[in-house]
Amino acid sequence: MLALNAYAEPRTRQRVRAATRKRPAKVLVGYSAVEKLDRGEARDLETDLETIETAETIAKNLRKAGFDAETYIVYTLRDIDRLIEKYDPDNLLFFNLCEHLQGRATDDVKITTRLDKLGFTYTGAPTATLRRTLDKGRAKQVLQKQNIPTAPYQVFARADEAITVPLPAIVKPVAEDASMGITRESVVFAEAQLRDRVQYVLDVYHQPALVEEYIIGREFNVGLWGNGTTHLLPMAELSFTQWENPYQQFCHFDAKWNPASPEYQTMPVICPANIDAATAERIRDVAHRSYGALGCRDYARVDMRVRDGVPYVLEVNPNPCLAPDAGFPNAARAAGYAYHKMTAQIVEWAWSRRVGHA
Repeated sequence: MLALNAYAEPRTRQRVRAATRKRPAKVLVGYSAVEKLDRGEARDLETDLETIETAETIAKNLRKAGFDAETYIVYTLRDIDRLIEKYDPDNLLFFNLCEHLQGRATDDVKITTRLDKLGFTYTGAPTATLRRTLDKGRAKQVLQKQNIPTAPYQVFARADEAITVPLPAIVKPVAEDASMGITRESVVFAEAQLRDRVQYVLDVYHQPALVEEYIIGREFNVGLWGNGTTHLLPMAELSFTQWENPYQQFCHFDAKWNPASPEYQTMPVICPANIDAATAERIRDVAHRSYGALGCRDYARVDMRVRDGVPYVLEVNPNPCLAPDAGFPNAARAAGYAYHKMTAQIVEWAWSRRVGHA
């Protein structure tokens, strides 16, 4: 049996060195992989392919920034256990890109739980935050308790439940990201449509459906990073100017992943966004409070829509996508951080927890 406390004995000399080391000796950019998903559409595997490419890009850029970095595949928890056989937790940082475990998004917290137990430092959100945000309904409850605006919603475990959410509404899987399970048919206007769409989520994604009021308005996202002092990156807007129908103005799977789709080609992200100062300040305030309310750390992204001057949080994304053309890296570049500097900054903030400065 693996000794989970293999490094629990005092190592005074090593810990003194770790306490003065500002950088980890080794960075593993870890990502989860699976050959076949047990839920969803076959095309959803495209998101895994992007994560693999992102992991390789991050490792390459961390080496450019002077780190000893390489990628690391996580198929099962045994792959996490193997880390303690080879690495000293005082020397290793795990750059966490894991989004599922054997295809189950709800199990990604098992990875960080095991890393915590083994004593390894990792980038991004802690286990408690991942648990809160993995379930979109639970995350919205936290926001509501903190008086942070978010759209009225309802979580359906069955398609025949009484409907209390206002229509029109948008229907999503409660525990998926990257627009998985969201299509052009996800916006519903009548009871029958809503129930059909909820049944689709139940049947295909094997999880409850989140149904929330469809907010008509401009859509923004804000990248935030740092610990103790939280820094806001330039805000970005998903432009819908080429789509007149407000109920077609949303980022479904094709709009995000299919280069051949008209939405992909005509919904550009503008960063920095062109927005008046008063609205921008309200957006920054909501983003900052959301980051704190859900316990984010190192880096995150908050998506919201503005209706009648009020920013409504659509989602808080801890550990958001770091693909070179994704929203967070684009905002970081707009703030003057080249990609290798951005990844190095995330590593340094995470590692500062190891040496007691965050």
